[in-house]
Amino acid sequence: MEPRSINSPLSEKEILSVLVAEDDQDDFYLVQKMLSHDFRRNYRILQCTSLQSCLRDIGEFKPDVLLLDLGLTDSQGLNTLNAIVKAIQTVPIIVFTGVNDEELGEQAIKAGAEDYLPKGDTSAALLNRAISYAIERHRLMFALHKEAICDALTGLPNRTAFYDRLEVLIENSSRNQTHLAVALLDLDGFKEVNDELGHRAGDDLLCQVASRLQQKLRGSDMAARYGGDEFVMLLTNFHGQDELVEVLQRKLNIINQPYRIYAQAKVQEVVIGVSIGVVSWQPGMTLQQLINQADKAMYDSKNAGRNRITAAPPIKLPDNLKHQR
Repeated sequence: MEPRSINSPLSEKEILSVLVAEDDQDDFYLVQKMLSHDFRRNYRILQCTSLQSCLRDIGEFKPDVLLLDLGLTDSQGLNTLNAIVKAIQTVPIIVFTGVNDEELGEQAIKAGAEDYLPKGDTSAALLNRAISYAIERHRLMFALHKEAICDALTGLPNRTAFYDRLEVLIENSSRNQTHLAVALLDLDGFKEVNDELGHRAGDDLLCQVASRLQQKLRGSDMAARYGGDEFVMLLTNFHGQDELVEVLQRKLNIINQPYRIYAQAKVQEVVIGVSIGVVSWQPGMTLQQLINQADKAMYDSKNAGRNRITAAPPIKLPDNLKHQR
């Protein structure tokens, strides 16, 4: 469903994007009506009716705030909130539900929601104010959290953040049978740049590579610095290995473009390659198995001539693991 704009699109007011996870059309209309009374802002509103569509739309729509009813077509209660919080931490969540239960509200806040609003007790002014507070609180908390999970040089998520995210995605894939892949990327020729042009040039190169990895990165995917001149990507919502390799080939092509680096008192042009190993998750595979397989595939790319992609073949798992869900 396309976003619906509330108030005049020509206004110079602040514009906020709101994703409403709600399977009751009357309640969705209620939200639209409430937000139309906020004369300080314009709103772009998108509705989703299931947990799965909510997770997808957060990645694609990238809302400023999520209004979440705990009862969706495919998920009920705090399980709905927990699944979203585990999968995506970048969006503030306001639980907006028909259940007026203080204990449930406390549990929702502890689980990661910024606020808990019973629909029957919420006015337009209260909802508008709650959205403002939720966005600001989340922004402050996210800034503090980001310092702990970001690589200081490149600004990408660090290895700790990568492992945390991968654990969540493995759990989601196990439960919902969704696609997940891990790609390890090792820069070809980075040592030569470091040795010939100096460590500052090497650091500049790493930052530029990190920036290119972030280009056109979907909200459901992740690029992180794994360590040294190695990077890692988590890829979801793809349909088969051909599409997966195509996405990585585009990244390889971007990384292969020349870099302009200031070193030895002048701007120099540098070209590097990247060896990539990718593995698709299978039911029963552990986090460490994924990493090991991607690492092996990456070294296969190195040994085959570098600057290429190697997709790891499916590993043989015991039958009792193959059928786990």
